[in-house]
Amino acid sequence: MASSQSFRTDIQALRGLAILLVLLYHAELIGSLRAGYLGVDIFFTVSGYLITGIVVQDLRAGNFTFIAFYARRAKRLLPAAYVTFLATTLAAIFFLTPPEMRDYSRQLLGAVTFTGNIVLWMQTGYFESAAQLKPLLHIWSLSLEEQYYLLLPAALVFTPRRLWTSGVWLVLGASLTLCLMLVAVKPGATFYLLPTRAWELALGSLGILVLEGSPYQLWLGRLFWPAFVTLLVLPFYPTGLPHPGLDALLVCCATLVVLLRRHPVFNQTGPARFLARVGDISYSLYLVHWPLLAFAANAWLTAIPLGVRMGLVILALVLGWALFRWVERPLRRAVVPIGGLTVGLTLASSCGLVILAFAVNAFDQWGDPVDFSGGRQGNPGYCTAFESNDTFSLQPECQSGEQPSLLVWGDSYAMHLVPAIAATTSRGVLQATKSTCGPLLGLSHYRTDAFFNRTWGLSCLRFNRSVLDYLAGPEGESIQVVVISSFLGQYLGGQVLIEPPCEDGVDACHTPVDGEGSQDLAAQALVKAIAAIRALGKQVVLVAPTPTASFDVGRCLLRRSLGKLTFGAPGGSCAIPEGNYSLPSA
Repeated sequence: MASSQSFRTDIQALRGLAILLVLLYHAELIGSLRAGYLGVDIFFTVSGYLITGIVVQDLRAGNFTFIAFYARRAKRLLPAAYVTFLATTLAAIFFLTPPEMRDYSRQLLGAVTFTGNIVLWMQTGYFESAAQLKPLLHIWSLSLEEQYYLLLPAALVFTPRRLWTSGVWLVLGASLTLCLMLVAVKPGATFYLLPTRAWELALGSLGILVLEGSPYQLWLGRLFWPAFVTLLVLPFYPTGLPHPGLDALLVCCATLVVLLRRHPVFNQTGPARFLARVGDISYSLYLVHWPLLAFAANAWLTAIPLGVRMGLVILALVLGWALFRWVERPLRRAVVPIGGLTVGLTLASSCGLVILAFAVNAFDQWGDPVDFSGGRQGNPGYCTAFESNDTFSLQPECQSGEQPSLLVWGDSYAMHLVPAIAATTSRGVLQATKSTCGPLLGLSHYRTDAFFNRTWGLSCLRFNRSVLDYLAGPEGESIQVVVISSFLGQYLGGQVLIEPPCEDGVDACHTPVDGEGSQDLAAQALVKAIAAIRALGKQVVLVAPTPTASFDVGRCLLRRSLGKLTFGAPGGSCAIPEGNYSLPSA
């Protein structure tokens, strides 16, 4: 096996490609780059390959020690990270509101303890703060890698070498299987947690432990050009399946092929050398790019203007280079003695950052003149029991009274109505709601993101059918009034699933087909749902969508009351323009 310590242009070029994909995707500078997040998957496989190579090389040379390994990791990663964390925390004073600051303090604690992925997983949810507002969102991937680095050396040291091959296959197979099983039903956990992402790093480990130097390496090397094309094309033309899934598997396998082949196109050409130069600063650039975009997202109530995003990319490149030039590279090359003083300084720096985050959090709340927390928090009504469930059924926490006579059916807009309806009627209220899933029959929508994907769209169709089945069954006899409400805008464009009408005498409807959303389709599906409810002898109340704006009104009011930098409110006011909701005159 060739030394994993020697410089390889192809590895740096892969890092450069990965960070450019991530940077351009996050800045939304190339509209056709729909899956630039796959750059993180490239990073994972490269990291698994490199770290496994380092550990195996030291073990075979007989000079591996845990202290030396972790000291090298700390010297490589912590200085640039801690400088970034410090600068980000100080900048947070000017950009974050108390709710975001509370989340940030937990993110920083997770970043310092390498549990950032777990913290961010716990902060996911339909009613949580938007991901683009979290300045340390990107640290989840670094925490996940560090968890792998923590376990890998011990696994190699305490496992007999004859079992290394079977061990890496076992980890890879188990993690990949778990990932594919859970990605559609537990997308947040699958995305953030090590058990379902370890296979991506394990592929790199497989390259070192099994493939490199074996006959398989030569065979896989013949796949270089298909792998090369996959790395360049798939981020622009993803499959649309849940992530991490098939796209991540293809990109990680392509990365492994490129690593094993060491082809001249990734080592000796001008583009490869350019990507390698970018790869040199990839870690520092990854650290600084997201906080810049997140602070801008906090300040702008609407989409960040293109010119600002371009400027932030240039600033990220400058700051990333500076962080690499004056922090990361000098300290990585410095000879630092391993002893109590070094460990003490590292621990003191970690504790200092955590204390600073909580101090800033506490200070920031002293200046809050108006309490907007109640008005801005999520309102799921009685329950969220059906968020990951495609079948409606009676749930005690989702109703008031033993024999409810009023059913609220719809998406989050219907959820918001439940407490008010229950407070103004003596009827028992039953809630049948699923976020973004409007009360339509034969129509659903989906996106290409991790949660509201096509699999979710199918579950929405099944959920709405089950609500109607409940109303038609003996349990639904007590329901006299059905209140339906939805945002409805999700069906006016984008990708939708259309369920052809069922034939007479056939229980199961035809297989849903993909289509393009439109006002006519949404109206037809809504009328179909209303007609089906009325056919059961029940009264229907349709609540129109509440007034909305092109910006977050609650966040606008809060930021202005705190004197935070705020851009994007039309007319300099946080009011909803009447034209956004008024119907055009005849």
